[in-house]
Amino acid sequence: MTTLSRPPAGPRPGRRAFTLIELLVVIAIIAVLVGLLLPAVQKVRSAAARAKSQNNLHQLAVACHNYHDANQSLPHNGSWSNVGWAFGAPWDGTPRPAAAEGCSWAVKILPFVEQTALYTTWNYTTPVKVFMDPGRGGTGLAAKQYSGSGYDQECGPVTDYAANAFVIGSAMNTVNQSSPNVPPNWANGPSGFVAFNRKLTGIIDGTANTILIGTKAMATQTYDTRGTGQFTMTNGAMRDRNDDPITVGGPAQMGIGQAWTPDTAWYMAGSSGTQFAGNTFLLTSGWDAWFKFCFEFTQDKPDLDSWNRWGSPYPNACPVAMADGSVRMVRYNNDANITVPIATPTAGDIYTLD
Repeated sequence: MTTLSRPPAGPRPGRRAFTLIELLVVIAIIAVLVGLLLPAVQKVRSAAARAKSQNNLHQLAVACHNYHDANQSLPHNGSWSNVGWAFGAPWDGTPRPAAAEGCSWAVKILPFVEQTALYTTWNYTTPVKVFMDPGRGGTGLAAKQYSGSGYDQECGPVTDYAANAFVIGSAMNTVNQSSPNVPPNWANGPSGFVAFNRKLTGIIDGTANTILIGTKAMATQTYDTRGTGQFTMTNGAMRDRNDDPITVGGPAQMGIGQAWTPDTAWYMAGSSGTQFAGNTFLLTSGWDAWFKFCFEFTQDKPDLDSWNRWGSPYPNACPVAMADGSVRMVRYNNDANITVPIATPTAGDIYTLD
């Protein structure tokens, strides 16, 4: 029987290595693919964040409705320093149920956004997720920490959303439309307050046509350092953050932290909250100066002067909650013929957003 034997094995052919040119081509192809995919991924993330922000606004509007049902009016923005001394001990003005009438609208609605524990037992280290726009990130707390030695309005939770001051007012509205003076007895607590206490039925332009809560504009440099104070612009100059925590209430803060559109609403509103028979003042007196900014919608960007501006991190438009609880998108750069009617609740000028 013949046994077949294999011929001796010769040397195996070696694997050909990539040439430098081939390697560069592969790297270039990968870079192109990443360049194509990254904008798509960012767009998906932005859309998801915007949807979450819209849901936050809806929840806040519903909370205001539930507050209205429980208290027969919408929450107003409180008073300076919570007038803590007028509500008894503790005297430092720390937010608490007994002093809620002097607190900001954001503090007032805490029990209606599943934050009863924070409302009843206040602390400065608990962020409120529903107040935060996911398109901006951050911790949800002011950068300055509470020292434990008295009430500090620069500490605690912050908010990306601001109530419309024309709608909610404060506890310190002027006694009449011609007076720029605060109510004389405001420091004595609720007995001296002159509050809107506006009912939904008092929004005669229609709840579907009037902003209740909107997203406030911010400079992108402030995303990671929230709260009061200033930030450094790209040219080295300093600019206010306009980002008071929710511990701050009252009329002067309407253009800063929680209640947007102008603090001038304080001077023009009157105690009844039925301001503006028409928009002659809004479109003429001071319009070409600072006042027009109160009705602008601007996308967040570096160095932005955010004072009294509505805005958001999202392209093309800013999400807002109307007084009926619906959420709409308001395009940037709309003129006053659109933005004034959707901000004023009783002016008789009605514009319906798509």
